[in-house]
Amino acid sequence: MAKVLIAGIGSGKNKKKGEYEPTVYSIDGKPYTDEENILTAVLKEHYHIDKIIYIGTTGSMWDNLYEFHCKNTEKAEYSEKYHFDLMKAINDSKVDDDIKNFNLSEFNDTFKGEVIGIVTKYGMNELEIFENFNLIIQLQNELKNGDEIYLDITHSFRSNAFWMFLVMNYLTDVANKNIEVKAITYGMYEAKKNNITPIVDLNAFYKILQWIKGANAFKEYGNSYLLLKDIENKDLKIKMENLSNALNMNYIASLRDSISSLKKLESQLNDLQGPAALLIPKVIKDFLQAFDIKDKDYIFQAKLAKWHFEEKRYAMAAININEAIINFVMNVFEFEKSKRASKGNDCAKEWLDYVLKSCNTKWKEDKVLFEYATIYDNTKRMRNDIAHSLGKKNSPLKDIQNLEKYCSKILNLLNNEKEVYNRDYELGFSNMILGKGDKNKK
Repeated sequence: MAKVLIAGIGSGKNKKKGEYEPTVYSIDGKPYTDEENILTAVLKEHYHIDKIIYIGTTGSMWDNLYEFHCKNTEKAEYSEKYHFDLMKAINDSKVDDDIKNFNLSEFNDTFKGEVIGIVTKYGMNELEIFENFNLIIQLQNELKNGDEIYLDITHSFRSNAFWMFLVMNYLTDVANKNIEVKAITYGMYEAKKNNITPIVDLNAFYKILQWIKGANAFKEYGNSYLLLKDIENKDLKIKMENLSNALNMNYIASLRDSISSLKKLESQLNDLQGPAALLIPKVIKDFLQAFDIKDKDYIFQAKLAKWHFEEKRYAMAAININEAIINFVMNVFEFEKSKRASKGNDCAKEWLDYVLKSCNTKWKEDKVLFEYATIYDNTKRMRNDIAHSLGKKNSPLKDIQNLEKYCSKILNLLNNEKEVYNRDYELGFSNMILGKGDKNKK
């Protein structure tokens, strides 16, 4: 594990000397005299930094950094010629310079990984901004799992702060680097008092960003995992994790219990502090409003299917629609109360299969029953394809389109118990399944 400082660097406020104004910095109330006008030297001492990565343009004070680090880095060999070459290149630099012509390779070779420089363009347009992003994310090659990151946004362009946040999000969310942002420092020169400039830690902004990401993950997918590490209320933490686990496993009974438990905690949500107070109550209440634990199982499953579809969790949507249809049929004909109660689920499936084979869809009444059977049959096929990793080539889009139709009508269909029961009574399908008699003839 290494402590890595990533710092933006500018040209210095004193343009003639190419350096910043001397000041005494203060971190956590401890003063540091910055004799060299190099803020990173103060940060290195205070945080015991192992590696520094600088990000700057062709006009940044690379010459001062080179001279300073040559004096303070063991085994670094100073080259007067290279130092003067840097000074000339910086002095002659222009906004539209080709950064490939700016020689920073010798700078990096000199410090053998302890100090690294990355040259970027000025970011004058969208293309340059994208090019800069590609350049800056190369620093992922300098970071290892477990590293602690310290960011400094004191110098260089104001856009540097955005770069830092973008890079950290890329490294943690895309590159899967197991790193921790320990501090985001800013030397607040404008708050200088008695020649002491406070260095403030802005890491709270990064933490707020993590809270927002966690809240969004819960809002979009029901996943509370990103929030759990920051929630101090132990009871709330346990119940949110249980809900996410039940939702992702599609355990309906556990999900009902979790929703019920969270609803009982609603009064405690108002007692949360910090970012949690602004984010968690809203996302939890919005989620809970989508479900009613008093609903019958098949209605609950239908609502859950719609929620899954809206969040593009199509497999879960198909499974829940399929189960909702089966449970609806079981409920209408009370198959679970028959002598075949242990196979009530099978009775419902047999009934749906029988409807699919027997209904004359030219008759309006039969079309009603046929729609239940068709939705059941299609989602059963999807369910099997999902379970066995099957599925025809290019079929996902068609299945998704069908799921959208099913989700839009499923709740209306599941509220037609009487109509389904009456038509079945005429046709005798349920009696046929239970062995009570022959199907009525049409």
